[in-house]
Formats: sequence, C-alpha cells, structure tokens
Amino acid sequence: MIWRFRAGLRVAFALSLVATLAACSSTGGGSGITKIFSKPDKPDDIPADYFIKKGYCPPIRVRGGTGVYTTYERGKDADPTAVRYSASIGRTARECSPTGSGLAIKVAVAGRTVGGPKGAAGDVSLPIRVVITRADASVAYSQLYKIGVNLQPPDLGADFQQVFTPIDLPLAADERDVTIYVGFDEGKPG
Repeated sequence: MIWRFRAGLRVAFALSLVATLAACSSTGGGSGITKIFSKPDKPDDIPADYFIKKGYCPPIRVRGGTGVYTTYERGKDADPTAVRYSASIGRTARECSPTGSGLAIKVAVAGRTVGGPKGAAGDVSLPIRVVITRADASVAYSQLYKIGVNLQPPDLGADFQQVFTPIDLPLAADERDVTIYVGFDEGKPG
C-alpha cells in the first residue's frame, strides 16, 4: 500500500516537472527561461551602462581622535563637571558621480549632540572638517564647515545631519588611492 502511495508521488512530481519545463520553454509570449536567454529585439533594449562596472568612490573614515567634540566652561577644560555640550559623529556616507576630469563627491555626516552639567538650551555650532587625501598623503581638498544644532529642554539633546555640497575632485583615470576623512576640528578655520 505504501509503495503505491510513493509511486503516485513520483508520478505527480514527474508530471509537475514536465509541465514546469514546458511552460518555461514555450515560444508564445516570450516568458520564463526563454525570455532570459533570448536576444533583445533591438540593441537599444539594453541600457548603455548595463555592462559598465560601477564607478570608483573613495572610502570615507572618521579621522582618529576627531569623532567627539566637547566644549567646557571657560578655563575649565577637561573638567567633566564643566561640560557645556558634547557631540559625536555616528554615521558617515559618500556618493560619487563621474565628471569629465574626476569625481563630484557628496559627503554626509550625522550624529548627536547632548548638553552637559553646565549646558543650556539654545543654538550651538559644530565645526566639522572634510579632508580628501591622495596616496602620497598630500591634501587634495580641505574645508571647514559649521553645523548649527538647537538644544532644547528637557534633555538638551539633538540629532544633527548634514550633506555637504558636491566636491569637485580632479583624478587621473587610474587613480584609486584616495581617502575621505571627516571629523570635528577644534583648531582655527583654515
């Protein structure tokens, strides 16, 4: 009795397999597997950039020691009880578009700012520097940006995010050893 049941399952499986293969190889509407392997009607059916490898976009990193920015009451640097506010970079992103002479790069930074023991509600300014270096450690681009953040009670915390306008970076056709750095800049603008 069991062998008849198993034989019936085998026959049903074989019939479903034949039906599936027949449906895939039908010539009617060009569906199934035949559509995948068929030639397009016209060469224009395939976009020009279909076979082109995705373009180069340099890696982005938070420069060591610049991921956190803390301000203190005047004259009380490094005193944890005198912190006005502290900000940290949580996420970064970049997007590249080829240009005739290199890349147009958009850089994005996001993070959080929180008030400290001496914090107060109001606007704060976060100095973020974007630097692009080449393989020989030469600086190809450096710009200081100011991001405004508004801290409000009760927690004096606020998220920030900023996308910096496209940076035009000239690159040689085979140049691939470029790195984008972001981080807080506690020095003077320059």
